[in-house]
Amino acid sequence: MTEKRDCSGTGLDRWNFLFLMIVCLILPKKILAGTRNEAFQLLPDSSNFVTVSMLVTSPTDNLYSVFGHATLRLECPIHQLDYVFTFENDPDVNPFMTGIAGKSTSNFVAVPTEEYLNNVKTEGRGTQQYELALTLHEKQDLWRLLDEDMVHGRRHHFNLLTSNCLSSSLAKVRECLHDEYIDWGEPQFPHTLCNGDYLRYSMKNHPWVEFVFVTVGGHVYDEYIQADLRLTPELVFPMMQQAQIVNLKTGERRPMLTGKTETLIEAKVVPKPSVITPMWAFGVLLALAVLITLAEHLCKLSLLPRVFDAILLMGQTFLGLLLLFVTFYSELFGSTWNWYLIVFNPIPFLLWLFGRKKRWYKQVFGIYAVVLLLFLLATPLLPVLDVPHQLITATMLIRCVNQYTIFNKLKILTK
Repeated sequence: MTEKRDCSGTGLDRWNFLFLMIVCLILPKKILAGTRNEAFQLLPDSSNFVTVSMLVTSPTDNLYSVFGHATLRLECPIHQLDYVFTFENDPDVNPFMTGIAGKSTSNFVAVPTEEYLNNVKTEGRGTQQYELALTLHEKQDLWRLLDEDMVHGRRHHFNLLTSNCLSSSLAKVRECLHDEYIDWGEPQFPHTLCNGDYLRYSMKNHPWVEFVFVTVGGHVYDEYIQADLRLTPELVFPMMQQAQIVNLKTGERRPMLTGKTETLIEAKVVPKPSVITPMWAFGVLLALAVLITLAEHLCKLSLLPRVFDAILLMGQTFLGLLLLFVTFYSELFGSTWNWYLIVFNPIPFLLWLFGRKKRWYKQVFGIYAVVLLLFLLATPLLPVLDVPHQLITATMLIRCVNQYTIFNKLKILTK
């Protein structure tokens, strides 16, 4: 929901931008009116002296733009100032590693609108524009706030769920309101869903991205965060359509949008659903586990089952270490429990490493099989538990029961 693009050569120099801001915001409007572009008609109340719009750019298959992208466009037509303030990641930092560690930061960058739209068009993405119904003073204040962010080099925490391009842009809009607030109205579907189900709805064309986010998100996806804090760019328009700006003193209301919407660029590239989904892939894995288990008993295979079990153990250990890191160290979502740690953790590997020659070791498979079975039964109770993950759980359950059965069979035969 933010972009990782190098704007060092495209953004406006901070101090040059500040100079233009002085021209646009400090000089008296009467002086400016005398030098205005004749092609532009300034309204008597000067309300169109500055216009503010939300730009929503369509998604791609890239990890950091699968939700689309939201920016603020600010225009001062009289002086032909037209810039997009876009929330950007540092292009020199690995977005995945810093993201997992919860260390990602982003900042606002001012890019000439024409240049921004040319970049969007080159990527085959589309852009919609929605004009915001702010007062002239609020528009000027918003421009000042964004400019100050750039001048002071302020960086903001970024975590995709509640701190992203859209939420940061809306936060700036809220900051510029004077004795007013945004009333989003009664949430409608899908904004009534819990975080996990909302993510699944938003990511229906990106099931692997959904799988990764649900895996590392933990208990946060069982919860419900208020709709305006977790909005995705693609789903923001219906919410803004019903939103109203309310005066705290008088109670007067006005729509958040002016009603002026425009398609700036038609999308040429539309993300398509993945052919191989996690459900399909892990369904095949489960079927493979069943076939290998049957072959182990009926055909007396030994090498293939051992290799299969070793791959499962390595995968489980790697995922377990990742979840431990995200859950207890990372600042991604704060300290939050992750239910998948029950299944994916390094304990089985440690038991194998230090206890595989002990007499009690094989009993571990029976205990772990019970844990996995209970975890499967808990699926209807916890929204974060979904079919793809539980297919992996079922695969591990089959192999644990198999190992426990073989151990007890050998134990009986040796008596």
